[in-house]
Amino acid sequence: MNIQIGKRERVGDIRKVWKRETDFSDWLVSDDGVAFLAEELGIEIENPTRESRPGDFPCDIVANLLGDENHKIVIENQYGKTNHDHLGKLLTYAAVHKAMTGIWISETISDDHRQVIDWLNENTPTNVNLYLVRVQLFRIGNSPAAPQLDVVCRPNLTLKETKSGLTPAEKERYAWRRGMWTQIHEAIRAAKPPFRLQSPGDEHWSSISIGRAGFHINMLLTPRNESIGIDLYITVPWKLEALQALELQKEAIEQEIGLPLQWLPLPGKKTARILLDAKIDPRNEANHEVIKDWFAEYSVKMFNSFKPRVSALTPPVEEG
Repeated sequence: MNIQIGKRERVGDIRKVWKRETDFSDWLVSDDGVAFLAEELGIEIENPTRESRPGDFPCDIVANLLGDENHKIVIENQYGKTNHDHLGKLLTYAAVHKAMTGIWISETISDDHRQVIDWLNENTPTNVNLYLVRVQLFRIGNSPAAPQLDVVCRPNLTLKETKSGLTPAEKERYAWRRGMWTQIHEAIRAAKPPFRLQSPGDEHWSSISIGRAGFHINMLLTPRNESIGIDLYITVPWKLEALQALELQKEAIEQEIGLPLQWLPLPGKKTARILLDAKIDPRNEANHEVIKDWFAEYSVKMFNSFKPRVSALTPPVEEG
């Protein structure tokens, strides 16, 4: 059998695709760009805003981490080689927006700036994380140029926790969560799901984008209740109307998923939830295989059932 294999060639100048830095930033906040960041960095963002200006200088991109509106992310893009000007901008934007994650993307990385970002990651609190990333373009034969991100610097969470003021119990809890999410994500990926997964974190939840702002799926580890769960998390101002519209399809949805759900309007709160839970203690190691299989099955079922229905929802018409 004669198998033809194409040769990947580097496209030297990013301006051949995006003439200006602003063009690249505009693409990054598009659906394709958001998906690109998620696939390349394992960071899923939502609500991206261009040229945000709460202070004197506009930041290229400001967003929040999927599922956590309080976790602000700033992104600074730079053509050519990293320089002190853009380093200062990244840190200024992070401070002004009170960001927890900063991402600096450039074509060429100076070793001095690599050392700066590594040093900052080692000496900032555990909830502050900086990424230094090289962007390159490649093509195979006559194919369109495709971007690639190579992470030069990323936070070392284990090291940060070692040097932090966290208690031994907190360190153990965060390490346990990351370990569990790593195992669960691996099991889900093996099932070839129709969605992307973020990098495993140290929170009790792990979020999945459903393709519409104000809606996402959370996978949950709740050892205090000796349970695990998956919910559709609704944060749009018209959350009650959205929940009611989905609940009209309750019978069909629960039939697709195969289990009953909890429909939670949560009056007085900014969110509404549709929850699937299981009384399985995630702290019991004997349950881990069952837990991985459960998430691999029901994360896909929840996503497939709710994604088209959420996409079809219509916000209520405001009177007046």
